[in-house]
Amino acid sequence: RPQPLKALRQKEEKKMIYYKRIPMETLVNTRDLGGWSVGPGKVTKYGVFIRTDCPIGISEKDKKFLLDHGVTLSIDLRGVDEVESQPSGMKDVPGHTYIHCPITEEHRIIKSNDGEKDAPPPPPRELPKDFNFGDTYVEMLEMGKPWAKKVFELCANWEGTVMFHCFIGKDRAGTIAALLLGAAGVCDTDIMMDYSASMSCLRPKYMKMGTDFLPKKGGRPDFSWGFFGSVPETMETALCHLKEKYGGVVGYLKDAGVSDETIQKLRDKFIEGAEY
Repeated sequence: RPQPLKALRQKEEKKMIYYKRIPMETLVNTRDLGGWSVGPGKVTKYGVFIRTDCPIGISEKDKKFLLDHGVTLSIDLRGVDEVESQPSGMKDVPGHTYIHCPITEEHRIIKSNDGEKDAPPPPPRELPKDFNFGDTYVEMLEMGKPWAKKVFELCANWEGTVMFHCFIGKDRAGTIAALLLGAAGVCDTDIMMDYSASMSCLRPKYMKMGTDFLPKKGGRPDFSWGFFGSVPETMETALCHLKEKYGGVVGYLKDAGVSDETIQKLRDKFIEGAEY
């Protein structure tokens, strides 16, 4: 006897396995934003938003995994030069939508005397004692309100699973992740925890890039150093700024022009639980 379509869909959904850190062959920082508490009996839903490092040279196996996982949109947060020199491997995948969303049209990578690099050259080894990369995030949020609005609205209104990335999936992607989680009601501590995971996930990528420029700690490269780390205090700087100036993430989004309706759409698709 044929099963009703609804029953077949429910059966299919039960077969889907969701991961916090998604196992990839060619990407190292691919993580689902599901599973964070947003209050008693409520959590962010798996399979809605995925943050990752850039899928440059992504394998066919990884492409298939993402498509099977329900990813129908990739948002590329990189600068103009980055996209032109190293196109995303998801750009022309059939049945998949790719959208480039740079912070501004002038958003470009740093060039050295040797030409373009896979990543901006490392900063000088001598950094100010009060150096805090979180100050850069604050500048990014303040000058990039139209960018934040555009990306947030895409995420809130898209039907399928959304994947977003910058180059290594830590800074620009980390900022967007913080806005999505904050709008859903995830506490600052958990937003910082999600952000900080990049420091562990990115070690294989950093090792391939070479670690001679990194200072040593205990005889090993110090991956928490400078621009390469993702310590909680960095994201805390940005979150504290949003709280002090706008009352929090939601206040910032409204100031950027995001409507209450769009924020509610985001919550409706991103939050699940018996009490929601």
